[in-house]
Amino acid sequence: MMKNKSPIFTYFCYKINLMSLFNIINLFRLSKEEEEKDTYNEIEEGIHFRGHNLWLLVCAMAIACIGLNVNSQAAVIGAMLISPLMGPVVGLSFGLSIHDKNLIRLSVWNWLIMIVTSLLASTIYFMITPFHSETSQLEAFKEATVFDCMIALFGGLAWFIGITRKEAIKTIAGVAVATACIPPLCTAGFGLANGNWDYFFGGLYYYLVNCVFIGIGTWILSIVLGYQRYYLLNSQGKSKQTTLIITVLSILVLTPSIFLTVKKWNKENFKIEADQYINKIEDRTPEIAIVNYKAFKKGDKKYLDITVLNDSTFLSKNELYEHDMLNKDIELVWHYSKQTTSTSSEIKFLQSQINDLKQKLKETEQK
Repeated sequence: MMKNKSPIFTYFCYKINLMSLFNIINLFRLSKEEEEKDTYNEIEEGIHFRGHNLWLLVCAMAIACIGLNVNSQAAVIGAMLISPLMGPVVGLSFGLSIHDKNLIRLSVWNWLIMIVTSLLASTIYFMITPFHSETSQLEAFKEATVFDCMIALFGGLAWFIGITRKEAIKTIAGVAVATACIPPLCTAGFGLANGNWDYFFGGLYYYLVNCVFIGIGTWILSIVLGYQRYYLLNSQGKSKQTTLIITVLSILVLTPSIFLTVKKWNKENFKIEADQYINKIEDRTPEIAIVNYKAFKKGDKKYLDITVLNDSTFLSKNELYEHDMLNKDIELVWHYSKQTTSTSSEIKFLQSQINDLKQKLKETEQK
């Protein structure tokens, strides 16, 4: 029979557990390396758009526009690193947190200057450039999903943590790249210059998502770290009102991104479905040499446009029907590639090469 544990032993176990818990809590504790007034001055200084800040913005917009125009990811990233776009956003959310009307007014004014300058610079560039194609870099900033909202929220948290530290340059630069505030405004400028309203409103919405959720992250941390208590004594009523406004605003901004996320999810699933469908066709009819295929939706109907090599196969009505029955949800549209001057023997030789390559790829996958 086990003896009862002594009260001293129980006390020491309790102390050890308490110390362990305290040490774990200390690991995640956020401490301020600067005085509250220093943080305030740093935020206020970053709000202003005049002199070198304004010229930096124009240069960053020019670099980003060129990068988006010629599909250069490196140029876009470089523009995000040098752009001073988040100062007014952080200033506005911090001002709302501590109910500083002067800081709020100053942030809104400079935020408007920043948006107008950015749109003007990007629109002028896209009006004079000889290239007006919709590149993949431009398309990437046309639709904001829920994931972009999450990136902006965590970016706002990281930004404010960086501000409260003495050396925050690396953190702020990383947040500037992650949240991507400048390319959406360039995308909006592209849409405005070319009369493409999908790109214009899509880019503006993407930018709005970034601003709102960066601001929410800043607002949350300014309360958690005690800045609200430092600057305000009796602010309970105002704090509840501000919380309600920010909650409603975040829901309104988040809602369209949910629909865009569902749309993107369905598009990706349809692409996977089309790839699997093509594999089934090639397995059932290996003599078919598929040159290209494109999956698209028209209304509620799904289509798969398939282009096959000339004379690679002549599909009978029964074969067409069998392939169509592989998946009743997708309607197949068959095309032959454009007529060429090649002889039938050349086409057959090319077809045999394609079939050999397919066989080798299958053997490699099996290994």
